[in-house]
Amino acid sequence: MQQFQIGDSSAVASARRGVNTLAAELGFDAEDAGRAALVATEIGTNLVKHGNGGELIAQKISRDNRVGVELLGLDKGPGMDDVARCLRDGYSTGSSPGTGLGAMERLSQRFEIYSRPGWGTAVLAQLWPDSREPSPGRTELGALVVPKPGEVVCGDRWCYHERVEGLLVAGVDGLGHGLGAEHAATEACRTFDAEKHRPALRLLQMMHEALRPTRGAAVTLLEVDWDAGRVTSVGVGNVAAALINGAETKRIATDNGIVGHVMSRPRELTHSCQADTVLVLHSDGLTASWQADRYPGLMQHHPALIAGVLYRDCRRGRDDSLIVVIRRTRP
Repeated sequence: MQQFQIGDSSAVASARRGVNTLAAELGFDAEDAGRAALVATEIGTNLVKHGNGGELIAQKISRDNRVGVELLGLDKGPGMDDVARCLRDGYSTGSSPGTGLGAMERLSQRFEIYSRPGWGTAVLAQLWPDSREPSPGRTELGALVVPKPGEVVCGDRWCYHERVEGLLVAGVDGLGHGLGAEHAATEACRTFDAEKHRPALRLLQMMHEALRPTRGAAVTLLEVDWDAGRVTSVGVGNVAAALINGAETKRIATDNGIVGHVMSRPRELTHSCQADTVLVLHSDGLTASWQADRYPGLMQHHPALIAGVLYRDCRRGRDDSLIVVIRRTRP
């Protein structure tokens, strides 16, 4: 993942070069990498001109054994009154290489905007080689993992495994930050990958044993069965989880302790899950005081855009940050 703080045109140029390099490293040919760089340029230009500056995040995404580039533009500027009109009319300036939002939409395989007047704008663009988006699976995912400001490595991680009936996902927050936290989180996900076919409760117990030589971690596991309409949770520590049904947000309880050091037998909890339920999993790098009803219409968007908006508004800025958003793929 690459972060670019965009405040002026020189930062836009740096982001363009960074995204072009990232796309090339992921196997994009020169034309496709240039397409990703152009979208990054348009996002950055809009952040400067219309968002009073902001942040551009570029990261690798993968699906169906293919790799793409995901771009998130986040600002807290004046926002848009009418997103549909802005997309229809486009936007262009003398220094812009394209036609603004319309160009980004045409160049991307997935393009979404969430904007509210006075709250800012979030833009999501996903690009794939040869302009071919992979076939959708049963689950849509979006995630951000961002190290504490000033740190090179991140002690937060997530891992998941798709199952016939749904998926198993883990959010991990290594104790503290820096290399020690990264080591604990890496060990937790290594255990997850090796034992991912086990039930969530047994898997957490195995993580507890594996993390004893480390400084330990907070871990929350969610076992999702779309067909049965059920989510099973088990968690120790302060990795928060919530289920969102419309405007209703249900927080999922976890037990006190540190996986790898102090852990009594955790509770296994069961929750109902509707077809349009959105699941949010995040570390304490984000405040848990967010409410879905403050964001009308946001939960209808792609999970990556939801994750971006919540990260923008709820990050504490003094710790590693993890947020994962999951929903069943819509028809």
